[in-house]
Amino acid sequence: MKHTFTIAGQSETQQRWQQVHRRHAVLRRVITSGRVDESDAELQAVFPNRDDLVRELVQHWTTLMGACVDFALEVGEQNDSAETLREAHRATMRREPRLYPLILHTTRGALGAALVEREYLRLACAVGLATPGTSAAVASHQVALVLDGVPTPSTEPRPSRFRATLDLLVGAGPSHPVQELLH
Repeated sequence: MKHTFTIAGQSETQQRWQQVHRRHAVLRRVITSGRVDESDAELQAVFPNRDDLVRELVQHWTTLMGACVDFALEVGEQNDSAETLREAHRATMRREPRLYPLILHTTRGALGAALVEREYLRLACAVGLATPGTSAAVASHQVALVLDGVPTPSTEPRPSRFRATLDLLVGAGPSHPVQELLH
């Protein structure tokens, strides 16, 4: 790979990585605060287009929710489709309690609605609420009904599995059985 160095002595690759890290730090700050501060100069510099921020937030939620659904399907008890989705959503909310309300707030436009509808269709198919032939609107409505019935936690996010494992290895925290990760 050919590196092009700029006057500051950093290659284009290094500059791109710095941009990725800056973007992630701003996104993390938005998620942690649970709100989008329109007057934040760094937010506007990193996400000059609000659609980019909406895409990033939805992608973050999609990744986390998808992982929790996969985990619930692999190790969860035999539940019906709606209960599997609820368990995964509760696990997602424990990890990032401010993310889903932020998603609901920021995705009110056409782009956000389309992204959320697509993700709801994927979730509905994953847990068995819908089949591949089901319309996106019907599947999205079913998932929205299920997720709306899950209360929003008022606690801080739980530590990651990596942090919990590290604490367990050094004897700094309680051990968590697999099912506790879902409940």
